[in-house]
Amino acid sequence: MKKNILVLVFLAMVLSCKGESIDTSLPSGGEGPEIPDSEEVIPVNVSETEKQDIYLGIDAERLWYWKNYIKDELADLGVKELQSKFVRVAINCKYEREKGGKDETAYTEDILVMMEAMKKANPNIEFFASPRPLGEAYTKEEKEKIWGHEKNVPWSPVPAWIMKFKQNGTKKIDGVEVPKWVDGELDLDALIQYYADYLNYMGSKGFKITYLDVTNEKAIVNPAQVKIMNEQIRSKLDPGVNMPKLIGPSSWNYKRGIAWINSINTGNGEVNAIDILSTHNTNEEGSRENFVKKAQELGKAPWNTEVHGWIGIETKDEIMNSESLWNHFRAGFVGMSTWLFYGPFAGKNHSMIWAHWQDGRIIKSTKYEIFKKVVNNVNGGKYVDIDMPNSAVTAAFIKGNILSVWILNKSQDDLKNVEFRLGGRKIKGSSIEYTVWNENLPKYGSSKELTNMTQKSFKQTIGAESLYFFKVEVE
Repeated sequence: MKKNILVLVFLAMVLSCKGESIDTSLPSGGEGPEIPDSEEVIPVNVSETEKQDIYLGIDAERLWYWKNYIKDELADLGVKELQSKFVRVAINCKYEREKGGKDETAYTEDILVMMEAMKKANPNIEFFASPRPLGEAYTKEEKEKIWGHEKNVPWSPVPAWIMKFKQNGTKKIDGVEVPKWVDGELDLDALIQYYADYLNYMGSKGFKITYLDVTNEKAIVNPAQVKIMNEQIRSKLDPGVNMPKLIGPSSWNYKRGIAWINSINTGNGEVNAIDILSTHNTNEEGSRENFVKKAQELGKAPWNTEVHGWIGIETKDEIMNSESLWNHFRAGFVGMSTWLFYGPFAGKNHSMIWAHWQDGRIIKSTKYEIFKKVVNNVNGGKYVDIDMPNSAVTAAFIKGNILSVWILNKSQDDLKNVEFRLGGRKIKGSSIEYTVWNENLPKYGSSKELTNMTQKSFKQTIGAESLYFFKVEVE
């Protein structure tokens, strides 16, 4: 090596006499010299500090596009090929839509079929039960007969004999005059029995419910009532039936979730009744960062139990809108569930698996392929902070000796000479596996190897409107 350096110096002296220059830098792949900022390197520092745990699952609460005749294929894609930790399933109002009249077909037609298939595909899968909206429990004709119009069923996560509704005048829908329904009084005792009956029923079918949503978007219960629910549900469970962890309020947006958290009395045990604090982002009102902060101040894991915003059918849209997912990680969310995981063959905005209703053909969307890379390399690991250069969104994770680095370039221009600096971590081996997605590539992207690296950094030009995933094995 010393001899080589002397030769380079000699050549430089000779060429300088002729007015020429020579590149004396070492080849890429070794330690190499530090590249000064004057060379227009875009530095992206990856922190060594481990942050929140990561816990990811899929949503199968609405089964509009689930097909029992391909149940095994669909389940494998949801919890085996994609190594989900949990599946979100429905507590169906149809089971006891009218008080005392229980209809088992509410579960036997598809929900139990799906759950059994999930359990077969992944015996360790966990089930997260969430109340399905009341409107799903009626046919079109029943909605018109009972509620006055197919669009006039009150928004409720529980049957109308629990969340009572009163008529307050009329209103018009599609030019038709219909009753105007307003909230009445919640029957808390009935709600407690309703949830206990559900858990006992699932237990009788061999299913353990690990998590239970105390409500779904509509704040029908407050923290004081959740405290009573926590105490009384468990007293009504059959021997051997698991008392799930309670999740709430799974609010419509961050703003409503923060308001619910702010109403918790921290001095009377209410804070101990709720295990996980959750929100949706059905719209973006409020601050995801403030929601996370409020949950963390109470020592609770912040979850988003319906991640909205990551939408698209065309590959470019699916890539660019992944920003919603990265922003949730950056904000500090621990648990996240997709929304409407199974969709129609023509595609649907939130759905990741698209299945043909007649012949069983299945398309794995670009969202699915991206999410699979996240889930299978990150679930059970931790988030780590990472710089976010202009026009880009980044996220990074550590699980065992695998460092996952993601960067989405939202710009129409390339990000040239981006250098990812790993601090005290050292790269193992002489190459890094990476995958890139853009609108001109297949849904599964294009996987390659990168060698432009040192032991503590690697460089790559990030293409315009593209998403990159670097899978870095570290010592």
